[in-house]
Amino acid sequence: MISPSTTRTPSLVVVGLGPRGIISIERLGALLPDSGVECCELHLVEEHEPGAGKVWATDQHRELCMNTLAGAVTLFTDESYTGPGPILPGPTQYEWCVAVREHLAGGDWTLDAPLRDAVRTGGYEAELAQTRPESHPSRALYGEYLVWCYERALNRLPSSVSVTVHDARATGISDDEGRTVVTLSTGETLAADSVVLATGWLDVGPGPADAALAEAVAEAGLTWVTPESPILQDLSGVPAGEPVIARGLGMGFFDTMALLTIGRGGRFVPSDEPGGLTYEPSGEEPVLYVGSRRGVPYRAKSLYGGLPPAAALEHLRARDWSTVPRPIDFARDVWPLVVQDAYAAYFRTLYEEVPEAFLDGLEPVLAAIDIATPDTIDAAVAPHVDPAHTFDLARLADPAAGSYDSPESFDAFVADYVAADLAEAEKGTRSALKAGLWSVSASRKFAIHLLTFDASDAVSHDEGLGSLLAFGGMIGSGPPAFRNRQLLALQRAGLVHFIGPSTRVKVEDGEFWACSPTVEGSTVRSRVLVDAWMRNHDLSRTRDDLMLSLVQAGRARPYTRLGPDGSPRPSASPDIDPVTSRLVRTDGTLDVVHLVGIPVDDARGDGVISPMPRTNPTMLLDTAHATASALALLGAVR
Repeated sequence: MISPSTTRTPSLVVVGLGPRGIISIERLGALLPDSGVECCELHLVEEHEPGAGKVWATDQHRELCMNTLAGAVTLFTDESYTGPGPILPGPTQYEWCVAVREHLAGGDWTLDAPLRDAVRTGGYEAELAQTRPESHPSRALYGEYLVWCYERALNRLPSSVSVTVHDARATGISDDEGRTVVTLSTGETLAADSVVLATGWLDVGPGPADAALAEAVAEAGLTWVTPESPILQDLSGVPAGEPVIARGLGMGFFDTMALLTIGRGGRFVPSDEPGGLTYEPSGEEPVLYVGSRRGVPYRAKSLYGGLPPAAALEHLRARDWSTVPRPIDFARDVWPLVVQDAYAAYFRTLYEEVPEAFLDGLEPVLAAIDIATPDTIDAAVAPHVDPAHTFDLARLADPAAGSYDSPESFDAFVADYVAADLAEAEKGTRSALKAGLWSVSASRKFAIHLLTFDASDAVSHDEGLGSLLAFGGMIGSGPPAFRNRQLLALQRAGLVHFIGPSTRVKVEDGEFWACSPTVEGSTVRSRVLVDAWMRNHDLSRTRDDLMLSLVQAGRARPYTRLGPDGSPRPSASPDIDPVTSRLVRTDGTLDVVHLVGIPVDDARGDGVISPMPRTNPTMLLDTAHATASALALLGAVR
């Protein structure tokens, strides 16, 4: 029971000390001087390493790398920032790496927070020596950057803030005499006047199809490595030399691939083979049979020799969206402009590289694009361009469409597909194909911000935007090019095979069976299934006890959009206030609990990607607004 008091020190609880938790602490320090809050208690809750959290653990395998570039990651505000509080610049990860590298070489430590001894003795010298703005740092090194950012944020808090760090997990939130109480896994309780939940990925149960699979797996005693971050998956039960079925061909797969090959003692050596590598096995590797919906790996990131270019998106940006009635219809209003932008980007780049492919110059092509629809655009540009240089976006969205007469023929198709994509990636900004695909990928952020919350209905959001996000992920959020080179080497070594599109998995006769309906003879049998992907959070299937406590207390409800029949359709996200990220209670009032990041991505979107410099990033903005709101609640305490 909380004792009543007429005057007390206000208390803020921040749950989760990964990137968003760090941003919250940093913004708290930036906002406090002008807030009117003279002092406060700050309780920080994290069961993993503060700063790194569970995903960016500093002790994870060094072969696991970031999917983003060293020069494209920051946790600090810059001149693009439009959120609450002053701009307080800090180093990007690359700038931090340069400072560390120079210090380890004997120079002075030039940044304004200490460098911990673990970095000095952690064996990062070789990686740091090779780090450039366009490098993909190891996840462990990013974790070190996050820990430094965390400690810097703490050091900048004013002395009027009393900080307590709790090595625990938040397991519940309840009310006690008008105050919010956060219960920890240690049994401790924290009284709070406001709460910021920066929890990251939360445990969520399987969907209906996988729930049925789980029952069959339990009955047969099979090994199923269920979806999770690769560093949290237990791969020790994956046997060497045996066939193993894997689902997913995105970034999770490439991490799993690395852990089961070079992570088990194998090595890649330079060669003259396609991709430039040959794999020398250790003998501890399984034989992976991999499938997914599209059946092919994510495309490799282009080698720009620097940060990616900004996409023009001239058609999307030219429209006055304030005049478009809400809810916006994705298929009618957005997708045609995405297609026009992609074709314009492709043909502009093609004209710079292969002008002879144009029968009468670039302008007739651009004019045809401007008036075309997705259904007519190929026919509209065809009279003006050599047919050897067409841009078939529909085929690019479903590259393995068709049928294959054997697993060997599909493996050969994928090998050619990956090799051709790597050749385009090596062209950098000179690749017309990659320019067109990059335009589609870049349109995701624009479309997300356009269609979030009440700006779209369930069909436009879930089906329209959802399809764009899936396609854009495959072509723009793929692995570093070296991973696809490694994939080719593993395929030649007979350690990776591809099942085919629309891979289906079932349990039969005491084993997993996987097959593709479009690849003849593709059935594979195994006693092990590895799901190389992560489940997005879904409030209706959450297994996180903290979220369940909020739902059961009526402090959280699903965000809804209108379905085709005009009735509300629950989304996967809790309902939040669009500006402050405060949870909306079942009675429609706002809670003192703020929720940012991955659990609300289905409502807000664009909150998963790490903040990029000079982009006014969503993750930073949303967390800053939530922190400002939390601080305002502290100011109301008397």
